[in-house]
Amino acid sequence: MSSINELTEPSAKKAKYIYDKLPDDLQNNIKDEYIIPELRGDELIKEFDRLIESEDCKSLRWQVLTDVVGKIINHSGAFSQMCELNTLGFKSSYEQHFIQKKNTFVLFECPLSSMCAEFVMRKWH
Repeated sequence: MSSINELTEPSAKKAKYIYDKLPDDLQNNIKDEYIIPELRGDELIKEFDRLIESEDCKSLRWQVLTDVVGKIINHSGAFSQMCELNTLGFKSSYEQHFIQKKNTFVLFECPLSSMCAEFVMRKWH
């Protein structure tokens, strides 16, 4: 049975060949519209992983997550990937806080704050 890398390598080579033949303006457009945003999404997920394992989060300081979680929510690629990975129940927590508008921590007015506190409590409490 072939590995996924063996199956995708010819496709990747073909895609690179086609990409290299495109005019520079199309290559730049593809980079700006698709490649760079995808890489940015990966960076956001790595940042979330780094922060959730940090001493701040271990000490239940959930506030360090608000910036990166807000950016993940607003980045379609990172959001989809976090939901797929289901890191700490990301999808269900998002739906509860932003779709159903029910904060886990009722004393928090901000759904983002409640969501981040929930992640830290799930991970470290």
